[in-house]
Amino acid sequence: MIRLAGRTRPRLLLALLSVACVLMCCGVFTWQGELHQRRDLSKATAALTKYLEWVRSADYGAAYQQLCSDVLPEYTESDHAAFLREQRPFVSFSIGEPTESTGIDGTYLTFPVTLAYPDESTGVVRLAVGLEEGGPKVCDNYVWRK
Repeated sequence: MIRLAGRTRPRLLLALLSVACVLMCCGVFTWQGELHQRRDLSKATAALTKYLEWVRSADYGAAYQQLCSDVLPEYTESDHAAFLREQRPFVSFSIGEPTESTGIDGTYLTFPVTLAYPDESTGVVRLAVGLEEGGPKVCDNYVWRK
């Protein structure tokens, strides 16, 4: 065992405590970031689920209210209803794991959605959900589906 004399021991103890505090703070910030990401994912999945349920039940007005702000300029509720009527009707859906993209226009989670059709076939579409200030909104129109 090494004996430290004089002022060396308190300085060493202070340095160790400082390092422990820094590591603990980094852990807390990492945990908060992960918690925030999980909350965003949960809210985005819930918003997309509601949207798809409204589309499946042909409640196009409610679906329009769930659209992201990037879709809305010069895109009316009747435009959206016409777009959705052109899509193949589905009877059920399942939502996969998203990919995240962040840019100057915001953060989006893009989900692969498997749609099951009445003839028992399936298809996959990719739908983006914008993480907007007022809550997540679905970006769905002919431009976003390309």
